[in-house]
Amino acid sequence: MPFPTGLPMEHEYLGQDFYVRSCYSKYYKYVKRWLDYPGTEVVTVTGTPGIGKSIFYAYFLKRLSLEDKETTIITVLISRESVLKKAAAWKGGKMLGSAVDESTDSSAMKAVIDKAKTERQATHRLIYLIDGPPKIHPGDAQSVVFVSPNDAWFSYIRKDWTRPMVVMPLWTMKELVAAAIELDLRMRVDKHPFDEESMGALEDVPVAPMVADLVEQRFHIFGGVARECLFTYEEFVKEQQDRILRMNSPRRMTPVEE
Repeated sequence: MPFPTGLPMEHEYLGQDFYVRSCYSKYYKYVKRWLDYPGTEVVTVTGTPGIGKSIFYAYFLKRLSLEDKETTIITVLISRESVLKKAAAWKGGKMLGSAVDESTDSSAMKAVIDKAKTERQATHRLIYLIDGPPKIHPGDAQSVVFVSPNDAWFSYIRKDWTRPMVVMPLWTMKELVAAAIELDLRMRVDKHPFDEESMGALEDVPVAPMVADLVEQRFHIFGGVARECLFTYEEFVKEQQDRILRMNSPRRMTPVEE
């Protein structure tokens, strides 16, 4: 699916298209069902970091724009410190305007938001899509917040039926292998799971069967986290694996502690 250029995100997406997980349609309907209740203030979409919540955010924008061309959608990026960093307004799949954070001056971003709200007809819907943890949700319209687990935000929405949460699932190994094949990934690896003398010294490894085996190996280390399982450069994956090993290894005691 074509990526919405200019969408405010914590990590800039450099591709022109993005992969649509089979579960996206189901979870889109889950969120929309909550939004259909007039009492719902904000829906939180969360899950393990690295499974593609921000990509689902892009999917949600694209699909909502397609299904309701009169809805004004305000997308914003919120930093991990809950600071507004970028804003963009959309209608019918087209960007109406955008602005980024200029030091401590957020007036340009507020102007984009205010202009979109002012030009919206009273009978047409307004909704916020937020990437990152805000301190509070906007009070003038419903919103959807796409966020990794965050104590402050979870405390804000806890035990309030008007602020429901939807937890996205980890990827299955079957999903990961299918995505690698469909995307025709080329994974640069330093060590291969096969004998190099019989397979030949390879740099760019074709998808099947070798990448399928590599994805399976990564799955047993990282679980269903797509970022590590599908990353095309082994150096990054190795760094993440080493980090896990350090976290799980017993700490060496000093003579004083002994």
